[in-house]
Amino acid sequence: MPTIERPLTVITKYLNKPIKVVLKNDLVYGGTMVECDGYMNLVIEKAAEYQGDGKKVKYSKVLIRGNNIIYIQLTPVLED
Repeated sequence: MPTIERPLTVITKYLNKPIKVVLKNDLVYGGTMVECDGYMNLVIEKAAEYQGDGKKVKYSKVLIRGNNIIYIQLTPVLED
């Protein structure tokens, strides 16, 4: 029987890896997640903000409040 993991446990496995975050206001941020807390607040470095079909702005570091997140797209990590 497969083990069930809590969402925060899965997300913290992706620290220092690229992610994409879609927010309630239709903005999308992509970059390297360097921090995540129990409220799912995220800190993303080398972040790019996208709106519509193109890149809008680049930031060195972005803090995203967890209650604004619709979903987080995690890049696949191959298990050894």
